[in-house]
Amino acid sequence: MSRYPPDEFDDVPEDGPRQGAHRGLRPSARVGAGELTAIVVAGLLTLGVGAYAFLEGAGNPAPAPAVSSPGP
Repeated sequence: MSRYPPDEFDDVPEDGPRQGAHRGLRPSARVGAGELTAIVVAGLLTLGVGAYAFLEGAGNPAPAPAVSSPGP
């Protein structure tokens, strides 16, 4: 591994105040377990409804147009 010459950033005390974005408190998860479960259930329900509609539509062809009798 390469050694670099020391600079002003090497003189930071180890027990000094913690600063910087990478050292901040990590925010808690925005989506909890309950919300995540609801999202997954809603997605599966939507997928199920779509699959049912697709399979029902594939089994029933479009109805034939009504034949009208010629008028007098």
